Amino acid sequence: MKRRCNFVVLVLLSVFLSAAAAKESFQTPKNGPNLGVWRITNNPMIRDHANYHNTQCWSPGGRYLCYTHWGERENGYGSKSGAEVHVYDFHKDEDRRLGQGMNPRWANTRNWLFFVEFDPSKGQPYEKGTEVKRYDPDTAETAHVAYGVEVLGETDAADQWLYGARRFRGQTPELKTVRIAIQGGEDKVEELPEVTGGQLMPNPRHPVFFTRHDHKDKPFEATRYWWDLDGKNRRIGVPTIQQCHMCWQGNGEHLLLGNGIIRGRRWDEPFPSNIHFLSRMTLGDVSPCGRSGRYICGNSIVADTRSGDGWFTIHHLSIICYPEDIADNSDIYDADQKGSPDGTKVCFVSNYDLKDGPMTVITKACSPKDTVLHVESTEGFPDSGSLTVWREVIKYERKTSTTFEGLVRQCHSTKMAPLGEGQTVTSFEARCLTDEQWAKLGKASSTMYNSIKDKKSPLLQQRQTDVYVVLVRKPDRPWLRLIGDVVQLIPGEEHYETFGYHILCDGQRITDRPIPPGESIGLAKPGKYHAVAVEWAGLESDPSEPLPLDKIVKLEALTDPPKDFSWTKDRWLVGSREASADEAKKAAEAVREIVHLYDGVIHREWYANGVIQKRDDLSADGKAIRRLTYTDGKLSLREYYDPEGKRLSREVFAPDGYITESIKFRDDLNYDHWFYDKGMPVRQIVKEQTEYRKQGEDWVEVKTK
Repeated sequence: MKRRCNFVVLVLLSVFLSAAAAKESFQTPKNGPNLGVWRITNNPMIRDHANYHNTQCWSPGGRYLCYTHWGERENGYGSKSGAEVHVYDFHKDEDRRLGQGMNPRWANTRNWLFFVEFDPSKGQPYEKGTEVKRYDPDTAETAHVAYGVEVLGETDAADQWLYGARRFRGQTPELKTVRIAIQGGEDKVEELPEVTGGQLMPNPRHPVFFTRHDHKDKPFEATRYWWDLDGKNRRIGVPTIQQCHMCWQGNGEHLLLGNGIIRGRRWDEPFPSNIHFLSRMTLGDVSPCGRSGRYICGNSIVADTRSGDGWFTIHHLSIICYPEDIADNSDIYDADQKGSPDGTKVCFVSNYDLKDGPMTVITKACSPKDTVLHVESTEGFPDSGSLTVWREVIKYERKTSTTFEGLVRQCHSTKMAPLGEGQTVTSFEARCLTDEQWAKLGKASSTMYNSIKDKKSPLLQQRQTDVYVVLVRKPDRPWLRLIGDVVQLIPGEEHYETFGYHILCDGQRITDRPIPPGESIGLAKPGKYHAVAVEWAGLESDPSEPLPLDKIVKLEALTDPPKDFSWTKDRWLVGSREASADEAKKAAEAVREIVHLYDGVIHREWYANGVIQKRDDLSADGKAIRRLTYTDGKLSLREYYDPEGKRLSREVFAPDGYITESIKFRDDLNYDHWFYDKGMPVRQIVKEQTEYRKQGEDWVEVKTK
C-alpha cells in the first residue's frame, strides 16, 4: 500500500510540474513576421534572465535553455542570495530548478551546465563559501567542480578549461583570473596572473579568449584584449576607438562588433587589422545565432551573412521608464537576444506582456506642443490612461480608433522622447504590476530602488523581465538520395538541433516517432518519399524534395553529410548558353552561378578571360545585397545595398588586402567615413561635417574649412 501511495504522489507531482512549467505558445500578428513566440517564464514580479547578450543560454544541441531566477522576496529578492539556476527542457516541456546559484554557463560541445552556488557558512567566497558545480541535464546529475571561483566566463573550444575569477573584496586587484580543469577538483584551479579584465569569453572554435577593459581616455588602448588559452600572448583585439558591444561569431571566425552595421575582425588578426562589414543590417547588442556562423542576431533582427541580408523578427518592447535625471540602467531590461544552435529560434527577455499587452505605431510625427498623437490603431488600449514611447510616460484623456488625445507629456518626470513616424507605442498600465501583484510583492527590488529613488513613484511598479523564445525560421530541409539499394537521408545544412526525422510516402507519414540520426528503417513499398527534420524542441522543417522509388530499400538517417555531397553546384554560362568550366574560363566574358539545391542561385560571378571581375551575393528574393568588385583578380570594393537597391555602405581595398576606406551612407550622406593605414584608423569624417584624426596616441577633432 505504501509503495502504491508513493507511486501516485510521484505521478501527480510529475503532472503538476509539467503543467506548471509548460511553455505558453502564441502568435504576434501585429509584432513582426515571426513563426510564433514561446513564453518560458511568466512572473512579472521577479526578474528572470537568460544571460548577457554574448553569453550563450542554449545548450550545444538546442534541447535545453538556462536562465537565472532572481529570487523571491523572502529569499532576498533581486540579490544573489535569492538567485536560482533553472534549466528548461524543450523536449519534455518542463522547467528544472537546480537550486540556489547564478552564472549558468554551458560547455561548448557537451550538455554540461556550470553554475556558482554560494554558502557563506562554509567560508570566504574565494575559499569554500563559493562552489562551482556541473549539471548534466541528460542524467540529472550534479557534480562538484571547484571552490572559490565566484565569476564564470565560458569554456574553451575543446571543453578542456572553464574560465573564471576569484573575487577578493577590498583588495587590488579585486578579481584574479583562473581557469578550471573541466574534470573538477579544487586542486585543478590554475591562476592566470597576467590576465586582466572581465567577461572571459573563449572563442567557440579557436584557442583564444577575450577580456573586456575600460580605457576610455586612451583611444588606441584595448577595450578588448585577446589571450592564448594559457593566459599569455596578450594582444589588442579591439581598441577603445572602436568600442561597442561585442561577441564571437558562432563559428569563431570573427569577433563581432555591434552598435551599427554588423562588422567583424578575424579571430587571428589582432589590431591593427581589417574590420569587415558582414551584413547590411544594423544592431546594438550583437549576439551569436547558430553555430555555423551564418546567422547573427540582436535588436529584433536576424542577419544572414551568406547574402548580407537579414530580416526583422519581433519588437521585444523591453524598457524601463526612468526619471529624466536618472542614468539609464539597461542591465535590468536589456533583451539580450541569443540564437539557438541552428539559428531557428532566438531567446530574449522582456518586461512587457508580449501576448496581451497592446502596441501600435505612430503614423504622423508629433511635436512637444501637440495634444493629439496619430497611430495605426488604439485597439487594446484603455479609453484613458498613459502611453510609453521609449522612456517617456505620456498621459492621454481619451482616444479614437486612430488617435490619442489630450496628451500630457513627461509624466512622472520621465525624459521626453521624439515622437516620430514609425515609433512604437505601448501602454504604461500594461508595463506595470497590477495592484494585487504590487501588494503581494510589497516592495521593489534593490536594482529598481537604485535607479528610481522616489519610493512613492509609480515607476517602481514596472514589471520585471520574463524569458521568451521567438521562432525566426524553420529547420533546414534534409535531402534524400538513392545509392545502390540504400536511401541516404542527409541532414540539412544546419542540423545541431535535429532530434530525428519523419518519413512520408505519397504524402502520408509512415513513422510513428522521429527516426534519430544513425538509425535505419526499411521502406516497405514503392512510392514517392519525403523526409521532415524534427528538432528537440518539436519544430519541423518543410519536406525534402521527393525521391521516387520503384523498389523496396533501406533508409539510413545519416549523422553528417557524406564527403561526396554538396549543397551547391557551379553553373557556367557563356552568353546565354551553359558551358563547361574549362570553356567558360577561356571565354572573353563568362558568368559563374553558384546554385543551391533548395535556394537556387545564391551567388553570381562575372569573369573576363578566366579572371573574376565582380560578384553579387543574393538574398532569398534574388536581390544583390552584397556586391564585390575585383581589380586584377583581387577584391577592391565591397558594397551593401538594401532590397530596393539603395547603397548603404562601401569598403575600399588596397592590392595588399587592407581596407583603406569604409563609408556608411544615410540619407544620401557619407554618414560615417573612416580612413585606415594597414588597419590603423587615421581619419574619420562624421556627417560630412566633423573631422577627427590620429595624432600620436590621441584622436582629436580638427577644424575644417
